[in-house]
Amino acid sequence: MNKRLLAILLAAVLMTFDAAFAAGDKVIRVATPGTYAPFTMYDAAAKEWSGFEIELWRAIGKKFGYQVEFLRFDIPATFAELDLGRVDTVAKQISITPARQQKYDFSRPFFFSPYFLTVAESNEEIKSWKDMAGKTIALAEGSAMNEFVAALDPDNKVKKFVYESDKNIFSEVSVGRIDACPSAFIELPYELKRNPALKLKFVDLDNPIYTEVNAYPFARTERGRSLLKLTDEALTQMIDDGSYAELCKKWFGVDVMETKPARDYQAAHSK
Repeated sequence: MNKRLLAILLAAVLMTFDAAFAAGDKVIRVATPGTYAPFTMYDAAAKEWSGFEIELWRAIGKKFGYQVEFLRFDIPATFAELDLGRVDTVAKQISITPARQQKYDFSRPFFFSPYFLTVAESNEEIKSWKDMAGKTIALAEGSAMNEFVAALDPDNKVKKFVYESDKNIFSEVSVGRIDACPSAFIELPYELKRNPALKLKFVDLDNPIYTEVNAYPFARTERGRSLLKLTDEALTQMIDDGSYAELCKKWFGVDVMETKPARDYQAAHSK
């Protein structure tokens, strides 16, 4: 088979795949690392998905008769797959940021997360962000935390170490290799309960270093707009009928939509 014929056949296969994908097949493809407890977790041995966002997406799919397929990628790759049209959205407590808003349309928020500076239990030097000059902070590649921390440190006084994933960041801070990391008000308590060997604490609990508004990004395509509309409708129904609150309380012990960050956001956007 000559190269020209092979190229034509390959193009035909890709066009067929793209046409089927764009035609509105009843499968929502969600890219996620599966390493971010308690939001998205994948047990490779059991080949099972679990977590708040996993259950949330299954509920969204069920509302409209869609199957939901979870595909494992690290965060930089999840957005690359979204850009290429191979997945429909990304799940990992994804934050709305100015840079992302330039490329994607976002669903209504499904979570609100104040982030606090987190240090080793034995660390008595760092009491607030003001003490971070000359210190080190751990960040995850592709995470919104990079944008937020850059805004907090315009003069680059904090030494930033960017890890390929957030999987080992807590342990790096716990043993003192890195001075601090940002972590969400719900994330750290969950991790400490799951892994008692971690010796970490929040500092300056009255002042989160930033607050994330989490939502689902969709490509600006016909399919993306259609799935965005369905997602918004499903989230609104779940919030109104109490099933969202029930799911939140199962995983976090609190209805996130009743927290102060959620109320503040809703008040600001209802004007």
